[in-house]
Amino acid sequence: MKFALTTLYFAAAALVLTMASAASVVINEMELNPPEGGADWVELYNSGNDSVDISGWTATITDGSWIGKFPAVPAGTIIAANGFYVLNGQSSWNHDNGGFVTLFNAAGEKVDETATRQDTQNNDFTYGRHPDGHDTNSDGDWGLGYATKGKSNVR
Repeated sequence: MKFALTTLYFAAAALVLTMASAASVVINEMELNPPEGGADWVELYNSGNDSVDISGWTATITDGSWIGKFPAVPAGTIIAANGFYVLNGQSSWNHDNGGFVTLFNAAGEKVDETATRQDTQNNDFTYGRHPDGHDTNSDGDWGLGYATKGKSNVR
């Protein structure tokens, strides 16, 4: 009985640590209207102190009734602490130059979601968090600036 309780305790602790680590992954930057021939993309950032396995995670861009779904992250993909990962869309996506992004874990649970943003310029400017990973769930977390795909948003 004591062994079973100890095993259960360690399993529960590991689950809590995994969930806490996953909570540190946020949408950090998004390209909603790329230059001609480019594709929408979403950058993820791990603001935590531990690496996070994002295997099977996905995201969507929703722009009115249009939804663009990114392919699932490949198995074995890890974001290191303070690291980045970019989800790339398709150049064939055609929507109204804006929308909001939703990030889902492998179980399909919503991890993060942005507010709706508009980008009508068809250039290399993107919406990004300032500083990286800053998440107070307010518009003040975001700014429009030159794209830093896969890198820090410090400009």
